[in-house]
Amino acid sequence: MTVIESTRVRLKQRIADVLADDLIAVREELSRQFRSPSMFVRDVAEHVGRFQGKQIRPILLLLSARISGITGGQRRQAAMLAAVVEMIHAATLVHDDVIDDADLRRHVSTVHRRWNTETSVLFGDYLFSRAFHLAATTGDAEACRLIGRATNRTCEGELNQIGARLEQSLSERDYFRVVYGKTAQLFAVSCRLGARVGGAPEALQSQLSQFGSRLGIAFQIADDVLDLTETAESTGKDSANDLANQRMTLPVLRALRLASAEDREKIRGLLFSTDPADQQVLRESGLLQRGVDSARQSCERFAERAVRCLRNFPDSEERLLLELVATYSAHRSE
Repeated sequence: MTVIESTRVRLKQRIADVLADDLIAVREELSRQFRSPSMFVRDVAEHVGRFQGKQIRPILLLLSARISGITGGQRRQAAMLAAVVEMIHAATLVHDDVIDDADLRRHVSTVHRRWNTETSVLFGDYLFSRAFHLAATTGDAEACRLIGRATNRTCEGELNQIGARLEQSLSERDYFRVVYGKTAQLFAVSCRLGARVGGAPEALQSQLSQFGSRLGIAFQIADDVLDLTETAESTGKDSANDLANQRMTLPVLRALRLASAEDREKIRGLLFSTDPADQQVLRESGLLQRGVDSARQSCERFAERAVRCLRNFPDSEERLLLELVATYSAHRSE
């Protein structure tokens, strides 16, 4: 077991110990939301339930609620909102797998591979609608507004990424705009919702939201690095998926910026080739290594900036866990 894997296992156990009852409540809420008179819907829901991995968004919401001083009477609402963000995240995964034509998600066949594209699209929509309905039942109009805005920005981020691929051009500024939308928004709203239900004042809600946003960016950069450096066996999903879909992620952008003119042309030629084998050649060529190293450094910086957002919170187990989540998220790409 590597040091990073060992750290992940210890962190997961520590979070499970602190949030045991809360995470059970979230799982029970998700089970209630997936009940349906249709056996087919239940089958697809059970399959998608196997995609659940780190559950980082519910964990961020629950830790943010606890660090904000949540009382027993609000724990039910926190569990409901945690289930909401997890369903929205699951919906984006189901739709992403169609967009990417992916085969695997957490070592499990994607929905469109197990059934078909129609099932994926409609079940993703089903998850969105269940999430918004559950949010409405909390009676918190501001929470619903925050969730709606975050979901809208997530979709805009995905659309901006598709637009950049079609134009075969993306600046580093554009990349961060995409990531801020498609990944950071759900992290940020998870932390803000937790702080809100925990009773934190607006200033601390904003600081936790910034923590989530910066953590989300670090998390996405790490994912982009792992896509280039790890195998499907280790990540549980298709490797080099970003290259296969001709995405200019941060490691690729940095590699282009740091490369010689000759190597820059090689990278672009292989990335945008119509022969799928060329993207694999690019992955194995070593042409991207400097970009990978530079992206890792940026990932660590965003994680450090996330941790600084917690400086106005008193020392506690919850604060330490949030800091450890940020640190692990940055180093998991090593």
